[in-house]
Amino acid sequence: MADTAQAMERGTGRRIRPDMLTFPAAVYADRLKTVQADMRARGLAGVLLFDPENMYWLTGYQTIGYFTFQTMFVPQDGKPVIVARAVNRDLALAHSTIAAFEAVSDTADPIQIVTRVLNGLLDNGATLGMETGSWYLTVRDYRRLEGGLSCRLVDFNGVIEPHRIVKSADELDRVRWACRAAEAGLDAAIQAIAPGKTENDIAAAMYAASIAAGSEYLGHPPLVVAGAATSLCFAMWRRREIRRGDVVLLEAAGCIDRYHGILSRPVVVGEPSERHRMAADALQGVLEAAIDAVRPGLTAGEVDRVCRKNVEERGYGAYFRHRAAYGIGIGFPPNWSEGHIYAIRPDDPLVLEPDMTFHIIPTLFFEDFGMCFSDSVRVTETGAEVLTDYPRKLFAVEA
Repeated sequence: MADTAQAMERGTGRRIRPDMLTFPAAVYADRLKTVQADMRARGLAGVLLFDPENMYWLTGYQTIGYFTFQTMFVPQDGKPVIVARAVNRDLALAHSTIAAFEAVSDTADPIQIVTRVLNGLLDNGATLGMETGSWYLTVRDYRRLEGGLSCRLVDFNGVIEPHRIVKSADELDRVRWACRAAEAGLDAAIQAIAPGKTENDIAAAMYAASIAAGSEYLGHPPLVVAGAATSLCFAMWRRREIRRGDVVLLEAAGCIDRYHGILSRPVVVGEPSERHRMAADALQGVLEAAIDAVRPGLTAGEVDRVCRKNVEERGYGAYFRHRAAYGIGIGFPPNWSEGHIYAIRPDDPLVLEPDMTFHIIPTLFFEDFGMCFSDSVRVTETGAEVLTDYPRKLFAVEA
């Protein structure tokens, strides 16, 4: 159809490509200059990226096809080149930030193609940085690259990630929008809870509402689990029927342009027991203490210490097994957080700065149920801005 992005230009045979960049091209040009300056300071002729989050931050390029081999070569000068499965070609070249695409057919060996491309671009003995810490570079592929390339390989880990921690105004806009989608999902899930419904009914309501509010696919499935299974961290919905007296653990999220916002609230079906109320009161107190403690200049470890002290004073220290918060921002499955880059956890020396974003998530896992209260926050010049906006209470649903 001539009026779609898949149409072919009349008389040219060329495909019309939409503009796929999330932010203005100048933003990516500045990011590329920053990374290339880091490379030059390390004496690198280029780097190979394997982390889809770093590729996205640097160029705006994203694909759900990263489950097959892909890498991005960043030269010392000029725009990056992608080597990936051929079906990703048109999507990659819809980004003005990408210089070229080297296609890997489904019967080709991607390592041979990468080796050929880089040996043609780099001088013998040049030094090439490589993201060896990425989940998406296997030991086998690394060894083959090491044996086939004419350049010297060095690690290029933790270089891009620090640039992602403090968010720009445009990035914060995405996180805020994602928080609105998360709130919509949480609200729909709470409204859907009733005896006789299943966890799947609740998860379907949550997904539908968050997507209707603008969310894209999430970097991690939201949490919807009921009854005794809530005592098991990372248990997921599995068609269990909701019953009177159940705790329902809900963690909702939204994703806008790969930036995430997340929140949790506890729900009880019927009249909450005294244990339920005490646990919820403790978690709400810990969450509010953590938010009050957040301010620039403090270390992540100091904020975490406030949380743990609050929990321990209430007698729940043995059930608090989670870091107090993790960084949020860009996320691709299987992870919606930036917690592998920065987090609020015991003894962490990270110094908080304005415009860092966190999901503060105090959680208690008892033998027979689990509960969590959480919100997404931004570090401000003087404290914390709560980005999620939903009543902070224990919800009781009529049985």
